Amino acid sequence: MQKPCGISELCRSTDEAPAEPPLVVDVDGSLIGGDLLIEGIARLLSASPLSLFALPFWLVSAAVRGRAGLKRRIAEAVPLPPETLALNPAVLEEIAAARAAGRSVWLVSASDARAVPPLAETVGAAGCLASDGRTILAGEARAAALVARFGERGFDYIGNERRDLAVWKRARRVIGVDLAAGLAHKLRALDGAARFLPGLGGRPGDWLRALRPHQWVKNMLVFAPLVAAHETDAGAYLVAAGVFAALSAAASGGYLLNDLLDLPHDRGHPAKRHRPLAAGKAPLLPMIGIGAALALGGLALAFQLSAAAGLWVLLYLAVTCAYSLSLKRKLFIDVVALAMLYAVRVLAGAAAVSVPLSPWLLAFFLFLFLALAIVKRQGELRGSNRSAVGGRAYLAEDLPIMAALGAAGGFASVVILTLYIQSPETGERYARPEFLWLVCPLLLHWLGRMALLAGREGGDSKRAPGSDDPLVFALRDRTSWLTGLAVLAAFAAAL
Repeated sequence: MQKPCGISELCRSTDEAPAEPPLVVDVDGSLIGGDLLIEGIARLLSASPLSLFALPFWLVSAAVRGRAGLKRRIAEAVPLPPETLALNPAVLEEIAAARAAGRSVWLVSASDARAVPPLAETVGAAGCLASDGRTILAGEARAAALVARFGERGFDYIGNERRDLAVWKRARRVIGVDLAAGLAHKLRALDGAARFLPGLGGRPGDWLRALRPHQWVKNMLVFAPLVAAHETDAGAYLVAAGVFAALSAAASGGYLLNDLLDLPHDRGHPAKRHRPLAAGKAPLLPMIGIGAALALGGLALAFQLSAAAGLWVLLYLAVTCAYSLSLKRKLFIDVVALAMLYAVRVLAGAAAVSVPLSPWLLAFFLFLFLALAIVKRQGELRGSNRSAVGGRAYLAEDLPIMAALGAAGGFASVVILTLYIQSPETGERYARPEFLWLVCPLLLHWLGRMALLAGREGGDSKRAPGSDDPLVFALRDRTSWLTGLAVLAAFAAAL
């Protein structure tokens, strides 16, 4: 069993010292698209949600005693298998080229010594240096440790941030990863032969994509109570637009939390591994801050609109956090929670403008979105290469039962619609309610088609590659658009 590496205790190779100086590779931000500490905290919360209550005390302790102790505690609490990390292909090529030339490769990290050896073994490194629970191996401390081990100018160094300047100044050759222009200029002054490697390809658009703005369309449900009540007051729609914005901000914060906790599972999924956080294209720590700011900002905006809207957005955030931390791993509770989140959107819209919410409308949406949540899980099961979906409670053999439950939920929503059409309330609201019957076959066709496509092996050819979200599919699907327009026409004819 490989020992942990540290500042004073190193993982060593049994090979003789190579003729060429070794290649020393920084781990956090260079070899991997992230930070082992942040990854470790995310894994800890995902594996043990109750640790959320202990983590603040650990952070306070770290502020008093130093971050090295926090890194040691996280490393002891949760493993970080290398296959669940986002590795930089350009850096891996440099490592492979160095090894092919007979040079030794060493990893160095400010993360704890217990977290680095498995990664060193995976990439074929001869050894590693890392923090030891007392001192963080970064900046001048890292430079001193490398010089003590390899000598002045006795190594080439791959790094990615400004504090690596202390190391680059004492290295033989300088190699930077995904550097800002100013830092790259300084490195060229240090070493005229300095080389620069790409990062994992992250761009500002990836930061936006991590917020999943396409999912904001779900928040259009806040307008459903106003439309159903035939509300014509422009002020009410402005308030509902504010609730839409509040829920969109809160939802993006929730998606970032969910993606952070799902990192190891997403990286093993053929489609979700392309998500910005999982692919290392969006930096973890800044995205955590952005997520928290969006969630709090959305909540504050909702309370500015009305106390009722604020309470519903608060409930939405509470259910979202519970889902991300625990409920998504509970059999069938997860899809019920997703259906509840849809219902909360409708309730928030109604509460914000004090529109009475029809129980028909709420029941219809509850069963409709339960069916769509089940379709989402069907897509995940079909899209997974394994017998079970990582981070979920479902197995491949659950597909037939899930399909039946999804069909039941979808058809229940249509039955509720038919009962509503026959109710006295409908005759009071619509001049020609008989036109509403046209909605039923349209909805049956759309729901049946969605269920069939989700159940096909490999998905439909028109489905976006790896897409397992029925909403994403519907937004890109011409048949869904035509169905929606036909439904709107039927309601218009009934007025």
